[in-house]
Amino acid sequence: MNDHYLELVGKQERPRVAGLRQRKRTDFTPLTGRISIEGDEPGKVENYYIGPMHIDQGDLFVISWTAPAAEIFFRHLKSWQSKNVRVQRRFVQKIRRLSNYADLWIGPRESQAFPQSSDAERPPQSKSQGGSRWLAGVKANAGSARTPSKRMPLAEPVEPIVTALAAATTMEELLRETLSAPRSLGLSSVLATLQPEQYDLVTRTTEKSLVVQGHAGTGKTIIATHRAAWMVHEDREGSLGQVLLLGPTPAWEAHVSTASTDLGIDKRRILVSSVHGLILEVLGFEPDAYRPRPVDSVRVPEGADDVVRAAALKSRRSDIKGLEALGAFYDGFVTTMHLEGRSAKFRAWAGDLPATFKSARKDPLMWPLLAYMQVLLEPGEVFEHVVVDEAQDLNLFEWRILEEMNAGNWTLVGDMQQRHSLQVKTWSDITTRIPGTQWDVSTINTGYRTSQAIADFAAALLPKASGFRKASPLGRGIPPRIINAAAIRRTVESITLEQCQRLAQTRPDGTVAVITPNIDGVVREARLSGWMPKDKWTWADNADRTYSFLTPEEARGLEFDAVVVIEPSTFRAKSGSDGRLYTSLTRANLELVVVHSRQLPIALAREAQRITLGNPFAS
Repeated sequence: MNDHYLELVGKQERPRVAGLRQRKRTDFTPLTGRISIEGDEPGKVENYYIGPMHIDQGDLFVISWTAPAAEIFFRHLKSWQSKNVRVQRRFVQKIRRLSNYADLWIGPRESQAFPQSSDAERPPQSKSQGGSRWLAGVKANAGSARTPSKRMPLAEPVEPIVTALAAATTMEELLRETLSAPRSLGLSSVLATLQPEQYDLVTRTTEKSLVVQGHAGTGKTIIATHRAAWMVHEDREGSLGQVLLLGPTPAWEAHVSTASTDLGIDKRRILVSSVHGLILEVLGFEPDAYRPRPVDSVRVPEGADDVVRAAALKSRRSDIKGLEALGAFYDGFVTTMHLEGRSAKFRAWAGDLPATFKSARKDPLMWPLLAYMQVLLEPGEVFEHVVVDEAQDLNLFEWRILEEMNAGNWTLVGDMQQRHSLQVKTWSDITTRIPGTQWDVSTINTGYRTSQAIADFAAALLPKASGFRKASPLGRGIPPRIINAAAIRRTVESITLEQCQRLAQTRPDGTVAVITPNIDGVVREARLSGWMPKDKWTWADNADRTYSFLTPEEARGLEFDAVVVIEPSTFRAKSGSDGRLYTSLTRANLELVVVHSRQLPIALAREAQRITLGNPFAS
C-alpha cells in the first residue's frame, strides 16, 4: 500500500510554472500511520491511513495529516464524533520504505489490529449506498481545500495486504528507535513520531501570534517547520497563501529546506531563508564568503528605528530604484541627521556609522540597517505569516525588516537560555517590539532529542530558576568525554580530528560536527592533514568521511549524532553569557566530546570531575 501511495502521489497533476520544475516523486515521504475505528454496526471496523497528502484512489484512502480527522492519530484520542477508536499504528521509515511499526491500542486489545475484510481498506461508499456515515463525513472533509483530482488508473494490480497479528515493537521502543536513528544533514519529516504537545503547537490557530519557548532538544525546529507546512498545506481548509520560514544561518536554511517538500508542500508556498540570506536578497548582494554576523555585534539605541523609518518614508522616489536609491538615501541620511536632543547612546551610534554608502555596504555589520532602509524605500514581497526559529537572537533592525514583510501573524520559536544576545532577557522584550499583536505564549519542556547525560551536562551552565528539561526517550546515554589536551601535551586541533574519525567509525551512517569560536584553527589542521573541503561548512577526511566545521553562531538550530566542542572557556569571551556554549553542547544527540587546554568554566569543571574519574585524559 505504501508503494501504491507513493506512485499515486507522484502522478498527482501539478500546473507547470515557468522556471519551476514539477515536483518529483522523491519529494514525498511514505505513509505515516493507520487508524482503526469501530463501525456503524457491531463487529464492523473502519480503517484509513494517515499520510503527507490526501489520496482517494481505487483501494487506497489516505487522510492528509492536516485534515481534522488526523487529530485522532496525533492526539491519541479515545473517540471522535461519537466513534470509539480501536487502535492506531505508527510506521518507521527508511528513505521511502516502511521498516517497522508499533500499535497503540486505545480500546480493548484484540487478536487483529486491522482485520481484513472486503470493505476494510476500500474508500467508504456514500450514505445512499449503505456505507459508513461517519467515514463518509471524514472523506468529505479529508481534502476539502484541494481541487478534485482526476482518477488515475493503477499501473499494476495492488497486492493483497498482509497484516501481522502483533506489532513489531512497542510505541515507546518505536519512538526511541526513530530518535536514535542516524541523522542526515537535511531535516526530514517526523510525522510518525510527532508527539501530542508538538502537534498541538503545530496546529495552533493562526488568528493569534504564537511564542514557543523550549529547552534544547524539545523539537522546536520540528515545530517551526511543521507549523509552516501545516499553515499552507492545500489539504487544509483555510490554508494560507505564502509563509516565510526564517532561521538563524545559511547552514540552518540548508538543513531544513527539504522538510516542507517531505510534507507535501509546494516550494512556492513556503520561502525558507536565513536572516543572513534574506538580508542579502533584499540588498541584491551576491552570496559571498562572509560568515553570518556575530550576534549582538551592533547595539542599536532606542528610537533609532523610528528615525530611519521617518526619513526613509519621506525620501521615497520613483525615478531611481535599487542600490542607486539606497545609496543616495544613506549618504543623505548620515550627512543630514540632526542629533540635537538625542541621547548619548544615539549620538554614539550615529557617530559610528560609516560616512559613505560605499563604506557601509562593505561592512556586514551594517547590512541589517541597510536592508531596513531598502524595504522602506522600495517595499517588496509580503507574507501572510512569518515563522522565526531561534527568534531570541534577532536584532532591532532585523525585526523591523520582518514587520515590513509580514501582513499577518507570527510564530516565534526559541529558547531564552540559548540566547547569544544580551539585549533581550525575556520574550516580552521581543513581543513588545511588535505592537498591536495578540500573543499566545507556550512552553514545551519534554526532551525528544539529545540524551539525558548530554542534557544534564549542558544544564550545569543554566541558572536553577530555568528548571530542567523532562527526561528524554533516548534514555541516559553515553556520558560526555572530556579530554584535557594540555595534560597529554597535544594540540586541541589534532585531538579534535582524531575524535572526529573515531566518532565517524563508531557511527558510520550518522553525522559528526566540530563547534568552536576558533573554527579557522580546525580548518588549518584539517588542510595540513590532507582533508578536503566539500562546501562552506563540510570537510572530508582521507577516507571520504564528512564532518561539519561550525562556529557557535552557525550551529544554531542544527543537530548531529555526535559533536566535538573545543575550548569551552572561549565561548563566553565574545558574548558575556553562556548561551553560545550551552547551544553548542546541546547540538549533540547521542555523543559529546569536549576538548580543552584552558581551564573549563567552573560549572562544567564540576560536572567533568563527576563523570570522568579514573579517565587519564580527563581534566
